[in-house]
Amino acid sequence: MQQIVPGAVLLFSAPWPMTCYRIETMGKYVIIECKELTKAYPVEATMVHAVNTVNLPVNKGDFLVILGHSGSGKTTLLSLIGGLTSPDSGQVFIDGVENWRQSDQALSTMRNSKIGFIFQFASLIPTLSVMENILLPLSFCQNPAGSRVLALDILAQVGLADKANAFPSQLSGGQQRRVAIARSFINCPDIILADEPTGDLDEETEKDILALFRRYNEQGTTFVVVTHNSDLAATQKGARVFSMRQAVLTPQAG
Repeated sequence: MQQIVPGAVLLFSAPWPMTCYRIETMGKYVIIECKELTKAYPVEATMVHAVNTVNLPVNKGDFLVILGHSGSGKTTLLSLIGGLTSPDSGQVFIDGVENWRQSDQALSTMRNSKIGFIFQFASLIPTLSVMENILLPLSFCQNPAGSRVLALDILAQVGLADKANAFPSQLSGGQQRRVAIARSFINCPDIILADEPTGDLDEETEKDILALFRRYNEQGTTFVVVTHNSDLAATQKGARVFSMRQAVLTPQAG
């Protein structure tokens, strides 16, 4: 039995559930599709929604900014999109394949090959050098897209060309954040999911990193960025801006 996706274009057929569709909306290629996405957690004697019935198509090459205060549900939504957290109900499609209809191995492979994650905290491994931290995602690839040369180039792009052999304990919080950003690009992902990516950065470095995002976006990388920084969207050409409040996602006018 194969899954039918309304409005989708069949790319190739395989034994269920790995049939792959390219979802198109008005001629645009939808690389991320959230449908009726819901997640709730028990708090004392009740269930509290972190994400409530979110429907969200993201076209390839989009730059999405999701604004919200702490506790609004935006980080949970990002985890659901990235296949790190399973929903209570609803669906997430990445490149036409539903996340939670895949095996754990297939889901892990998808995350590693298609998505670059920038977490709210740098999450560097303290016993590995900067270079080793950046190259770590490649250890899970059969055919890695990156290399040490690419890693050095990305390090230069985030202003840390001289820190390749340093360890996380030798870096400031902002430098650790830039290493984490560099790591997210090492697999040349189609999608970047970023949680407060500029939170630890000074004003000048923040401008440089947002300019870097803009360059990658102009080359076709899709971005979904969650943040409380309402000024971030203005730095990106044609950004789509949403608000997240009490687990509900709504588009901002204009």
